[in-house]
Amino acid sequence: MALRLPGYRITERLGKGGMAHVFLATQNSFERPVAIKILSPSLSMEPRFAEQFMREARTVASLNHPHIVPVYDVGEHEGYHYLSMEYVTGGSLKERIRNEMTEADAETVLRQLASALHYAGEHHFIHRDVKPDNILFRADGSALLMDFGIASSMLNDSTLSKSRQMGTPKYMSPEQHRAQPLTPQSDLYALGCVFYEMLTGTPPFQGKDMVAMAQAHIREPIPLLPVRLRHYQPLLRALLAKNPADRPENGNAVIVMLDSLESPQHYQKERSSYRPHQQGNNSPLAPRLRLKETPLGLSWRGKLYQYDVYLVADDFEQFQAHFPVLRSALLDWHTQRGARCKAVTIKATLHPWISGRVKEYLRDLRRSDGLEFLSRIPVSVNLVAADGEPIEKFVLEPEKAGKEDA
Repeated sequence: MALRLPGYRITERLGKGGMAHVFLATQNSFERPVAIKILSPSLSMEPRFAEQFMREARTVASLNHPHIVPVYDVGEHEGYHYLSMEYVTGGSLKERIRNEMTEADAETVLRQLASALHYAGEHHFIHRDVKPDNILFRADGSALLMDFGIASSMLNDSTLSKSRQMGTPKYMSPEQHRAQPLTPQSDLYALGCVFYEMLTGTPPFQGKDMVAMAQAHIREPIPLLPVRLRHYQPLLRALLAKNPADRPENGNAVIVMLDSLESPQHYQKERSSYRPHQQGNNSPLAPRLRLKETPLGLSWRGKLYQYDVYLVADDFEQFQAHFPVLRSALLDWHTQRGARCKAVTIKATLHPWISGRVKEYLRDLRRSDGLEFLSRIPVSVNLVAADGEPIEKFVLEPEKAGKEDA
């Protein structure tokens, strides 16, 4: 693309996105390097794309925050719509994740982005596409939130409830996948996905296509972190809550939650306090899952049923690995039996130091989409140590009674 823009000397192309080309240029008035984003010529002819592009320019130009990319200039010249912004040289978050990040670095980026999203929310803007590709770094290491191309104003933008096709499925909130109205908490969900990826190197939910990805975000329980990252689980549970009302109120609340987390040493101490009462407690456990339906009695509708689950797991990763199969089986069971599903029992053989996280996971499971019926029936849990010694027995009592259970 050969072109000239008044006031700039364009030197090279930096990249190309779905809607625009980005060039490195020198702004003559200040003799400073800038990145110039120019709407693709074919799209410039389409009024709606030109308007969306100019809306991005107006959106970012109205925001003044140290972790939101500043826009210097915006205009149109000979049919080309463009904006100039800070030239950022520190690479992308996507690259840093690929090279592995320390927990301290992940926390720093989380704080900076939470602050940026808090500011955007206060000014009634929702980004709608928070992801590692849209987070770049200055030379000093500070993060910048980029690409407000699909950002929307909460005050006057009707597209907030028509956003299914906007955003990146891997990081979109359940409500965004459902094309429901968005709030600043939708951006915080995406931030939770990014934080999980910074910590582990992979996104929290996976899917082979957009439909599978949507189902994962809508239905799958919040993934559990490895033991060494366990202290971040409460924060991730809040950020990745399926219901926006259960997420932090704003970006500042995210920072407060991060500051109030227990230290890693607390969790290591908790784990080590269980070791090694008996040699058998530390022996490896072979993973196992067994499922069985049991008749539970009769009602005027016919037979009633209980679903029995027995599983063995050596660590949390093995414990989690059982749940895609278990989840599918429970969904099929409820589809087949409906209101005649009356109880679930779970017996888990595992190491005592993971029992707390197991309880947390099972409680969350009942709140995930598709498995809400579990919250209306008793779920009896029996946790047993590797040597056969009891750890804990408890019952997750029904939370409410519905007509279906009458």
